Amino acid sequence: MTGKKGEVFYMEILLIESNHLLRHSILGRLAEDGYQVTTALTGTKALQLLDAPRYDTILLDTALPDITAIGVLREIRTRGIDTPVMMLSTENRISDRVHALDSGADDFLAMPFHLDELMARIRRMVRTYKRTSAQHDNGIRCLADLTVDTKRQIATRGGKRIPLSAKEFAILEYLIDNQGTTLTRESIEKHVSSQGINSNDSVISVYIHYLRRKIDDGFSLKLLHTIRNEGYVLRADSPSKFLKL
Repeated sequence: MTGKKGEVFYMEILLIESNHLLRHSILGRLAEDGYQVTTALTGTKALQLLDAPRYDTILLDTALPDITAIGVLREIRTRGIDTPVMMLSTENRISDRVHALDSGADDFLAMPFHLDELMARIRRMVRTYKRTSAQHDNGIRCLADLTVDTKRQIATRGGKRIPLSAKEFAILEYLIDNQGTTLTRESIEKHVSSQGINSNDSVISVYIHYLRRKIDDGFSLKLLHTIRNEGYVLRADSPSKFLKL
């Protein structure tokens, strides 16, 4: 595709914007300039989209209805995603700009702004962004807005750290390494024991209950589900398909 001033590109942008009018205006201009755009109205949806594809730029509204924009930004950086992020804000306080930049943003644009300036800033970020093609295991596992750092043994959801015992973390790590697959109590117990943690399958259901409360309470999207007569699965799906303990 060809953009303005003869630039040829095939760039994908993730637009995280809850305001309908602003989203429509930005989306129209991005499409006009030849960008491929994926939109998300909430932080939760944006983090789900970031599970798979890589984007060349992320435009992040500071006023989201579910997760704070700073929470989304920190989650993006926690996952090791180095895509440039521009914050779009109705506020122009110095403290807001500093907080955003210190949290991992690459740029901050306050409204009202001209679309020509927005596009110029996007082009600048794209030019300076050096995408890394080498794939390596950095220990980061993600599902929706849940991030598990298996190397540092840290789990967060919606940008907030989840306090976990060694046994709870071992179970969560096993579940997220096999997300979408139903695991039996016996297989979970075997994994936990292989980590040098004393356990038996009779108490796995108790720790699953503890774990579910820590990662799912307060979130409309439930991730940890019980499959009747089979076991447990970590999956971002409709809770109606599952039996909750």
